[in-house]
Amino acid sequence: MVIRLERGQFHDVVLTEDVVYRIPRDADSARRLPARIAMLDALRSVPLPVAVPEPLPGGNGRVAVLRPVPGEPLPDGFREDSAGLVWQLVRLLNALRDAGPLLVGVVPAVDRQLWNGFARDVRAELWPLMSAAGRERAAAELAAVAAVDPTGDALVHGDLGGANVRWSGPPARPNLVGVIDWDSAVLGDQAVDLAGLAVTVGWPAAERVAELRGTATDIPKARAIAGTFALQQALPALRAGDAASLAGGLRPYR
Repeated sequence: MVIRLERGQFHDVVLTEDVVYRIPRDADSARRLPARIAMLDALRSVPLPVAVPEPLPGGNGRVAVLRPVPGEPLPDGFREDSAGLVWQLVRLLNALRDAGPLLVGVVPAVDRQLWNGFARDVRAELWPLMSAAGRERAAAELAAVAAVDPTGDALVHGDLGGANVRWSGPPARPNLVGVIDWDSAVLGDQAVDLAGLAVTVGWPAAERVAELRGTATDIPKARAIAGTFALQQALPALRAGDAASLAGGLRPYR
């Protein structure tokens, strides 16, 4: 049996052919674990066009036991202009929009002061680690995102990009099959997820997705949110003592 260990910012993940074990790396992640398991159970009751992790017996308050989700991250060589790729993302975001009202009380609502609080914390904790030019750049990014209202009724994954979106098939015709790591899910505005997708599939594809959904006004908001992704990496890394992730997040601000 093949066993693989992956170390994340908040969890260690042990993968086998049949089971995934998620082990929190810090006290806050451990505290949130039971609610996250309940949310994954609830996700199985709403119509989504992708597979999501399924909780299995054997978990406890310290370890989550999950059924693996098929697929791999989007492969190199995929076509940004693939109509199939764009329409699959349209279908996914529409399903997440429609799932939000069905999950009230299970998935928390986003904090209305999310971006103002984030800006405050960045200034208090990351400012001393930046150069003067870096602080100027960060201040502009924080000002842009502070104008974004994070509230809404949709189910927002919160980290919808990269390895969390799973695909199968050849690069020229990828098939969207799963979404993993729902730890940041909230009820809010879908510009957050559009931003995550844009840095994975490219802004032209993301703009086409927004156009087809009739949500072109989400693009400026998504760009403002994406502008803070390095800061979003650096802040929790500093708190968790993750030197490598901290260095990567702060690189544009040194």
